Amino acid sequence: MAYKTSLYVRYNCFIIAIGLVFSITACQSNKRQTDENIVATAFDETLTMGEIESMLGPNMNRQDSFFFIKEYIDNWIQKQVILSNAQQNDMGNMDEINKKVENYRQDLITFEFLKKKLAEKLDTNITLGETKAYYDQHPENFELKQNIIQFVFIKMPVDMENKYKFWSKFSNANDEAITKMALVALKQGGNAFLEKDKWLAFDDILKVVPINTYNQESFINNNRIFKIEEAKFIWYIKILDFRIKDNISPFEFVEENINQILLNKRKVKLMEKLESQLVKKALKDNKIKIHVPLYE
Repeated sequence: MAYKTSLYVRYNCFIIAIGLVFSITACQSNKRQTDENIVATAFDETLTMGEIESMLGPNMNRQDSFFFIKEYIDNWIQKQVILSNAQQNDMGNMDEINKKVENYRQDLITFEFLKKKLAEKLDTNITLGETKAYYDQHPENFELKQNIIQFVFIKMPVDMENKYKFWSKFSNANDEAITKMALVALKQGGNAFLEKDKWLAFDDILKVVPINTYNQESFINNNRIFKIEEAKFIWYIKILDFRIKDNISPFEFVEENINQILLNKRKVKLMEKLESQLVKKALKDNKIKIHVPLYE
């Protein structure tokens, strides 16, 4: 019997979901439907179309919306059934649960309030001087955990005309010449990477470039300009600079991380300041009274 009931509930949810997909899709723009449209009820609780509509992503297509709505209704009903059964049984610790719920509610309100104040007052502008100063003062925090390099490459089809002529020029080519070679390769179905100032983890490069090595450090130290020939492509590669793991990271490699560290420090400092100001104001306005001699 329970199995049939479950099927019946799911079947009804399925039918409801079909109707919702079409009604929500048709009415999202003109908002003819209101939050008072009830989708489902369970144990005196109601689920409205407004609640579901607020959860739909703006880029959801009709099929995605259908499956999302159906799953949402199923989960909501399941939750209400379990919650109702739990409330009807002697949990034995409801006071503790209620206390935890109230603590969570207070923490959530506090968090949202401070987040709003931080968004209003936080200065997010980190200067280059601040970032560089932190880097210089804390070098121990920026020890490399992996090998990194700066490099460029040009990947061209093996049957491309003049590819070996390009190789003879590649080692001594300046930026302009390498760019011209890269454009020729791209037009022939090849590829290129010319961001010479960008530091990249060698492990990540190995996922893209067909370099075979069992000793990264040795390879990097002994191969500054080289080529790799495959069945369909040939790679011209130049390692411009490198840092071996366990050394200090170059500033450019960690600059973004330092900016985030400094921003987080600002957030903590500003939050402490806001909290202190609010407490002082409450004390001044006689909104706080302490009845134990801990603060004397």
